[in-house]
Amino acid sequence: MESYLITGGGTGIGAAAARELASRKGARVLLVGRRHAPLEAVRASLGDGGHVCLVGDVADREWLVSALASEAADLTRHPLVGVFANAGIGGGNAFEDGPEADRWDEILRVNLTGAYVTAMAARPWLFAAPSDRPRHLVLTSSILARFGAPGMTAYAAAKTGLLGLMRCLALEWASAGVLVNAICPGWVETEMAISRLSDMAQESGISLAQCIQHQTQSVPTGRFAQPEEVAHLVAYLMSDSQRSITGATLDINNGAFMA
Repeated sequence: MESYLITGGGTGIGAAAARELASRKGARVLLVGRRHAPLEAVRASLGDGGHVCLVGDVADREWLVSALASEAADLTRHPLVGVFANAGIGGGNAFEDGPEADRWDEILRVNLTGAYVTAMAARPWLFAAPSDRPRHLVLTSSILARFGAPGMTAYAAAKTGLLGLMRCLALEWASAGVLVNAICPGWVETEMAISRLSDMAQESGISLAQCIQHQTQSVPTGRFAQPEEVAHLVAYLMSDSQRSITGATLDINNGAFMA
């Protein structure tokens, strides 16, 4: 049995990836997030398999290192072969609107520092796993790492920073047999996306339905992705047979950005 670590595993893409990976024969999932209830709901949906919930702040290195150390016995028996650094928060950062609206520090801390802390805390366990198969780190970036958007300065900066982090780790970890990649989703039907769309609708003085319709029309395929579609890509990037892709950014956005 092999282990996979997923941050932001209680909802959206993280929850879908947990279900996808747990469906593999013998896969054990460690779900990480700030809220116990969503994590537990996902864990319960995975069935038997020794799945674990770790509740805490992914940007707190001391906590995450300690949390993984508490799983040392199981991680020795069931090596960590895949890490999905997916935790993130959305929102704009209108500095001029007052201190409560300035979310730069929070967004950078969770989205960028959190991914770095996850990678560093998991590194010893990934490197200790048997070298007869590749081990994987996948980071969730965003389509907003590809182009800018008004009012999304902090989020776009954090998600763009993840691509630099990914490239450097891909070079640093290649000789150890660890492959590092990033995904850049566009609109995906998740709680975070609906929250952002609600904010956009309120800012524009239109209904949520109208905002969704407008955003959908701007996507070439005329649809948002489902979390399960992104999870399929993550599962492929972490598969035993995936031995060559590293340092890559994979876009999954229904044609909203084409490199």
